[in-house]
Amino acid sequence: MFGIFLVWIVPGVSEKMSLEEVVEEVVKNNPEILAYKEKWKSAKNRIPQARWWNDPQFSIGFEEIPEESYILGDARMRMYSVSQLIPFPGKLTLMGKIAGKDADIAKELYKEKKNEIIAKVKSIYYSLFFIHKAIEIHKETKELIKKFAKIAETKYTVGEVSQHDVLKAQVELSLIIDELITIEKEKLPAKETELNTILNRSPHSPLGVPEEFGIPKLKYTKKELEELAFLNRPKLRAIKYMVEKDNYALILAKMQYLPDFMVKIKQEEMLMPMGTETTRGVMFSMNIPLWFWKKWFKIKEKHAKKRSTELSYQAMRNKVLFEVQDALAKFRASERRVNLFKTSIIPQAEQVLKSATIAYETGKVDFLTLMESERMLREAKLKYYRALATHGINLANLERVVGISLTEQ
Repeated sequence: MFGIFLVWIVPGVSEKMSLEEVVEEVVKNNPEILAYKEKWKSAKNRIPQARWWNDPQFSIGFEEIPEESYILGDARMRMYSVSQLIPFPGKLTLMGKIAGKDADIAKELYKEKKNEIIAKVKSIYYSLFFIHKAIEIHKETKELIKKFAKIAETKYTVGEVSQHDVLKAQVELSLIIDELITIEKEKLPAKETELNTILNRSPHSPLGVPEEFGIPKLKYTKKELEELAFLNRPKLRAIKYMVEKDNYALILAKMQYLPDFMVKIKQEEMLMPMGTETTRGVMFSMNIPLWFWKKWFKIKEKHAKKRSTELSYQAMRNKVLFEVQDALAKFRASERRVNLFKTSIIPQAEQVLKSATIAYETGKVDFLTLMESERMLREAKLKYYRALATHGINLANLERVVGISLTEQ
């Protein structure tokens, strides 16, 4: 009889679904991730635009138009000019650097969103893993109770137990079947729909069974995780780039005290009795940064913006420290719980059920004790796999907080 406690009944052969494939698919197809990726591409394309001059201007003028015709072609004087605004040296370079920092920020926000969605899809995957294990455990339990029911019927036939044991076994079997239906028809489809949605699939697309996974092992100390988070957390890096961008913007604001230049090339044509007289010229001009008080307020604005971003960066560092400590504490707690169930509680519950089965067959315990022993083992297995799934979810959240993959299986 002991063998029935160690053999898991597999509910048919199903295609396996690996976590790596799911993560790869969500990165390729999730609309939120792709939207942030396109924002990054958009920001990169603004860099060369910021570094180039504005378009030159072409103008044409007509003078001395005969009063009786008002026809431009009859004008005695025509004027043509091409002008180009040239910013003071260094301004375009700074504008390019600001646009470059915008691209860096967009890249880090894209990576932050990607890590967020990956953590979410891992959470769904591990939840699906638990649901499939729950189905497996309930099917195993159903077969086990059928065996107990046959033992009870045999003992009832020979008068060793009352009909109550047979009826109790039938009730337990019905309850297990009801729980199994709830999991298979409600919980499993809901979680599969959630995974399909985040993968940008049809809600009813078929999914495989999540693969088995071991207990993740963490190879970093808390101090090392904090340092890794400061280096790799995309959101923190994005705010750091914002500080650098604001610094460039402040320098550019101070450069508004420096003038920009205009170069104009012009040509004038005058209809004379002896023919057309043409004159050409070049004109240089510059703006005069006279209204200094306006620029002074602009500099104050940029100073305040930079200071605000610096404070936001410090606040984010503090938040990252808390998130690392909180995520690590949850990871360590779930790790201890998984190991406790695996090495202690489940083996003990299996031994209890083995002893209760033998004792019931020999008439030393009643059927209620046998059922309590079976229920204890079932709950222990369910709690173990729930804890294992939670442990995977805690790992995914810790990796999101730090910004990189952290563990070995």
